[in-house]
Amino acid sequence: MGGIKDTSYAYIYFGALNERNTLPGYVFVIIGNNKRTKSPALLWIDRNNNLDLSDDGAPDTFYNNVNNKDIVLINPKNKNASYTLNISRYDFATNPKYIALLDDYYKENSGIKQFSGSLYSFRELRINCIAGDVKIGNDSFRIGIKDANCNGFYNDESSDFILFGDYKVPILPDNRISIINKKGKTYFERLGKKYVISEIDPLGNYISIYLDENAKIKNSLVVGKKIKKFKFENTDIDKKMVSIKKYKKKPTYIYVWRFNQVGFDKDTAILRTIVNQYANKIDILTLNYGETPKELKTFKRKAKLNWTIGQSTMKINQKLFIEQYPTGILTKKKLRVRKISISPSELLDLLQTNQL
Repeated sequence: MGGIKDTSYAYIYFGALNERNTLPGYVFVIIGNNKRTKSPALLWIDRNNNLDLSDDGAPDTFYNNVNNKDIVLINPKNKNASYTLNISRYDFATNPKYIALLDDYYKENSGIKQFSGSLYSFRELRINCIAGDVKIGNDSFRIGIKDANCNGFYNDESSDFILFGDYKVPILPDNRISIINKKGKTYFERLGKKYVISEIDPLGNYISIYLDENAKIKNSLVVGKKIKKFKFENTDIDKKMVSIKKYKKKPTYIYVWRFNQVGFDKDTAILRTIVNQYANKIDILTLNYGETPKELKTFKRKAKLNWTIGQSTMKINQKLFIEQYPTGILTKKKLRVRKISISPSELLDLLQTNQL
């Protein structure tokens, strides 16, 4: 290690090593020139997991003019099963109070070890989720598989899991489905349909999925049955709670929404038309999830809306089986479900053609 001015060491968690006796679950790393000078930092990584750094080839080099670097680890049980993490440094202009809090936390929890300092350490971003977009019939969504135990395999039962969300939306919500190897047991339901995962490639190259058209749906509203009772906060009046039972006297359209959803402006304009022209036929109730009452009051005042904006909660969303935003639910009198996942434009069409 000639020419090295300072030395630090680190551990990288790697689930493929959990079964070994020495240093289970971690890859050992020595870092030369860690103090962020003009010289690049050199990372000697124990890639063959024998705690001998003399037989792992040249070190990985982190140059001071790069933002980040990928570190790829290989599962010793399968050379094709790899796991990637991305390392980077904090910028020197990072909030000094935040850095000071980090330093205090790690110093207090380092025991007899000497902490290098947050600005002289590496932070990691684990790249352990693969996702793709799916179209089946008239439904489309994004599905992902997560290597939650960080070992390079994506189909470990009870450890790895399935995620699903909106079509072409990068961020997947945390609605995880555990992987069960028994045939037909790994599935999820959305929008009144059941999708079964029949196969997951161990390396995450593909997922086999099919729609079970004969399945009995458990996690969905049922047409013809009443929605579950709940109370919501009316943002027009501070902490005014309203029971959904208030809307049982005539058909009601429940629209659950967020500000950042696709088609927000168009839906708002159509809802305005419905309220102005068909208020005698149908009640409109919009429930927002995510914004504060103050934000909703300001929005309603500026947009000059003349319908109720309530505040939804996770508990209400679960009772209505909300899986994406926006979601529209049309009920008959006495709050019996008539249509699920109906958009404002589809509702307007029903009203204009006297089908409601």
